[in-house]
Amino acid sequence: MNLTIDTGNTRTKFAVFDGETIVASGILENTEQYSALFGQYPIEAVIASSVGQDIDFQNITPQQAHFYTLNAQMPLPIVIDYETPETLGPDRIAACVGAAALFPSRNCLVIDAGTCITVDLIDINGIFDGIAILPGFTMKFEALHTFTKKLPLLHLSDVNELNKRGSGSTRMSILSGVYIATLLELYGFYDMYSIDHEELKAVITGGDGLLLEQKLKCGDIDTNYVKDLTLIGLNKILEYNENQNK
Repeated sequence: MNLTIDTGNTRTKFAVFDGETIVASGILENTEQYSALFGQYPIEAVIASSVGQDIDFQNITPQQAHFYTLNAQMPLPIVIDYETPETLGPDRIAACVGAAALFPSRNCLVIDAGTCITVDLIDINGIFDGIAILPGFTMKFEALHTFTKKLPLLHLSDVNELNKRGSGSTRMSILSGVYIATLLELYGFYDMYSIDHEELKAVITGGDGLLLEQKLKCGDIDTNYVKDLTLIGLNKILEYNENQNK
């Protein structure tokens, strides 16, 4: 079995894989929980990806398990076309590997909607092209509140108010400026890259991804929301390296 770990800006997620099947997943809170996984499952290999503060998982991993840390220098089942690979977030790599594995015959625009929203392309030939990093919804709402004197702090859960008809208001203006404007940005990226990439599929993940997927699908974009896309990609990278090391 394999253990995959994805440490983002706000939390650490994990999944235990038996082949390609996830048998356990959740949020890792502490080292005790991590160590307990090795007593519950016959884990033979571990891969960790981190963009935030993380636990030193390697030093607390049992010696019998192979441990990998994902970075752009690691052997990958895709080709990285990026001018500064040393600065490329490993979560972006893993998400694109996951999209390529799930949709191997499609060009994919991979949208990860978390603290930031990243937009990347993995084409039908397995070539990665990093496109954009945008402030996420929460970051935009907090910026408007923090850097002004009177604008209220709103949240993504407030976007349901946009479905209600009524006169304009500051709340509606903030919601439109954050939520609708972000949708339009993503529509723009999709339209731009669909010109040169036939049958482009938008593969969406991240904490805010499900709501995004529902709205983008209404705009006739071919979309799929994959909750564990990054963890699936990490498992594929782990398998790729384990096979190379045999």
